Amino acid sequence: MNHPSKPHSPDKIMEGPASHGTTLLREFDSLSGGQILERILHGKNPRKVVEEFPAGDFFWLIKKIGSDDSLALLELATPEQWQYILDMDIWDRDEINTGEALQWLRRRFETDSRKTVAWLLEEGSALAFFIFQKSLEVMAREEDDNEKEIPEGFFTHEGVIYLRAVETEFEPFLRELTGAIAAASMPAFHSLMSSLAGVIPSELQDGMSRMRNVRLAEYGFLPFDEAVSIYSPLSLEQINLAGKPAAIVDITADEEARALIPFLPLHEGPQGSFLQEALRAVKDPLIQDRMRLEFAGLANQIASVEGLARMELADLVRTTRKAAGYLNIALEEMTARDPGRAGTLLQSNTLTSLFRAGFGLTLRVKRVAETWLRMAWFRRSGFADDFWGDERGSLLSGLILKKPLLYTGLKEGELYRDFAGADDLTRASRALMGLIAMDGLMDALTKEIPIGPECSERDDLTCFHLLLTFWARRRLGLEPGFAAIEPGEARAFFAILREGETAPPYRMARFRDVFIEDMLGIASKLPDDLRAALREELSNIWEEFRAEYEEVPPADTDMKHNPFLMIG
Repeated sequence: MNHPSKPHSPDKIMEGPASHGTTLLREFDSLSGGQILERILHGKNPRKVVEEFPAGDFFWLIKKIGSDDSLALLELATPEQWQYILDMDIWDRDEINTGEALQWLRRRFETDSRKTVAWLLEEGSALAFFIFQKSLEVMAREEDDNEKEIPEGFFTHEGVIYLRAVETEFEPFLRELTGAIAAASMPAFHSLMSSLAGVIPSELQDGMSRMRNVRLAEYGFLPFDEAVSIYSPLSLEQINLAGKPAAIVDITADEEARALIPFLPLHEGPQGSFLQEALRAVKDPLIQDRMRLEFAGLANQIASVEGLARMELADLVRTTRKAAGYLNIALEEMTARDPGRAGTLLQSNTLTSLFRAGFGLTLRVKRVAETWLRMAWFRRSGFADDFWGDERGSLLSGLILKKPLLYTGLKEGELYRDFAGADDLTRASRALMGLIAMDGLMDALTKEIPIGPECSERDDLTCFHLLLTFWARRRLGLEPGFAAIEPGEARAFFAILREGETAPPYRMARFRDVFIEDMLGIASKLPDDLRAALREELSNIWEEFRAEYEEVPPADTDMKHNPFLMIG
């Protein structure tokens, strides 16, 4: 998760007097987990530094350092920080993961066994009952029942209650933990263990889940039916412009409370984006804090909608980048990339409203695609999205998803990603207009010359096969149509295109405009905007065709399996 250094990161722009902990968070990406740990522990007052971290930021620090490598920090953690970690990391959606819960209890026990036992017997008693009921078998032997045989694997701390771990890997820790509880209070130990048989795990879990949801809602992790409201689009007309009353979340001026506002989400999200520039225009410290708080809540709402079970560092980056992406789109579209005007919009609106406006702009492109698809020639002809080739077809498939995604073709390490700004939206819109124009061309072309079954039944058929084969037949003086050309005809076709060129790379430059004008002539009835889009798309197709064949020797231009020509 290392990012290239930027001249202005958002936290540098919104910078005030920095504590040692804040300084470390500003270097979150450039420092390793081990370096962060070392700097905290070798500072003047490690406990004070740890206690000043907001619970969310502390959670991400532990994720970066590594859970088992962070015991020295966990020893200094506040009850609120511990509760946040448990709320985030021991649940699989609405169910407790017993193994994860035991691992975190082990870490907590290793940092402070006495406090852990006291917590399990008091605030954490519901979790204690649930975990022990799931992970221990319990049997009792009366003091005068010495003949009762105890099965192998059971252990006891006082000769009456015998315990056995359900999973042997947790037996050493469970033996140590239950022993510590017995040593702290034998009556509490007896009460706890003797009551396990009457515990109904589902009821305990439901109660803990309700309390967890209340706690996490304060950080923006809302129930799905509430969190999904961030994807209710707003029009740009619904956004407050300069001079209109601002919808401001009240942020206290109390320094202690402000210190608990999350730092890392807004640090991670806007890196390298227009939002980063817009934040420079925000000078009021209270509004800066409001943005940090709102942005963290926005990213957490996104995580709630996606139903993330347990979040890792990659999820922090992804959710904050998604939040920043839709904010970028709204700000760029409304201000023509003017950072000053964008800063005013940030101060006059909640980030949730701007996010919804950005998402609404993305949905406009999706709706254009859906409207076209209801009448598109290629759909009426029975073709799927891949008729337009892998890249164009995949881009179309991404646009019509419930939440549209941009196809990148693994260029950025993944097939699809969220829209990051207005440039992405423009790119997708232009590509879509190119497809609509190409569909109009194919419609006009096939009205004169129907596609025969020998073509339409090909499994790998694309628009390129039809278009280039038709044009090759025209250049060769063959009967107009889409029937495959013979190998000799393919070689003759490339000889025409390469006339005057004796060695690779073969540019075929003279025929670029010929191809484009020939196809435009067929689509003469398209509206001007679609003709312009068609010209651009035909130019792109020609460049792809040229690149495919520029190094191919003349003798090999008759290859039957290729992405552009049907050769029999």
